[in-house]
Amino acid sequence: MLSRIAEALYWMGRYLERADDTARLLDVYVHRMVVQVNDERVGASLLAAMGLDPSELARIDDESDGPIDLWQATEMLAYDADNPSSVVGSLRLARENARGLREILATEVWEALNRTYHELDNHVRAARTLGPHLLFQWVRDRVALVGGLTDTVLLHDDGWRFLTIGRCLERVDMTARLLGAVPPSADASRWSGVLVSCGANDAFLRTYGGDIDQAKALSILLLDPDFPRSVNYALAQAEQCLEQVEGATGPSGRRQAQPQISAAAREVGRIRSELTYTDPAVLAADLHDTVVRLQAACAYASELVTQRYFQRASFIEWNVDRPA
Repeated sequence: MLSRIAEALYWMGRYLERADDTARLLDVYVHRMVVQVNDERVGASLLAAMGLDPSELARIDDESDGPIDLWQATEMLAYDADNPSSVVGSLRLARENARGLREILATEVWEALNRTYHELDNHVRAARTLGPHLLFQWVRDRVALVGGLTDTVLLHDDGWRFLTIGRCLERVDMTARLLGAVPPSADASRWSGVLVSCGANDAFLRTYGGDIDQAKALSILLLDPDFPRSVNYALAQAEQCLEQVEGATGPSGRRQAQPQISAAAREVGRIRSELTYTDPAVLAADLHDTVVRLQAACAYASELVTQRYFQRASFIEWNVDRPA
């Protein structure tokens, strides 16, 4: 597969997942602010969770009258088309990457994503008037539609694997960012909001009932091998796809006698193994360190994938000797 196509599929998967996870996160924060408590620092904590540099946060604080509120943060993280981490910016970039993949993408996938792009401005205008919840719900539905189509109508070849790798690494990174924004003193209601934002509330209720605490929530969000949005599940899927891209498994799925495992697959497998064999109580006791390690592993794995599969050869400039 051409590295240009593989890279576009990888980033298409990442941007779709980023739009979905950001919409989920913002929806929970907005709902919490409206019905529960008015926290004047919630905007800054939300921007910090999304990876905004502290110096940039301080600059925005200085330029605004008072602390950054939730609505300023929502403007930046939901509607700003120039911000690649915003909902609108991520969807636009996902469509931009897909536009050059018409020979790879199934027609239904392209049409669903293209329609999402063309309907986006109308939904943003409605959200500014009626509130952002309807936009966030629409984004979640559209990303779920595109994701379902990629899994059901695309060939599960190397192209689908690169898209899945990007989607899984972004899911792990976004989940880690969300957990990093939870204060150590968070109560059961705060952890309930975290579960809802990750789409894990129903899975938690089926597993543990209504008794919510930090260790149980982390066991679902980080360790559950059967929950598709858990970190463990996403890492396992990314690792499997990386092995298949590298040729560690044959067409039948059976491992070869001497499998080739890339550095990216080793990094993903290493952090997955660390999580799998760590007690949830231990993870809860040092959640900050867990979040930092997850983010560092995702960034390093992404860098290794880029170096291995997306690096292009330098342009060769031919020097033609001119006759004297």
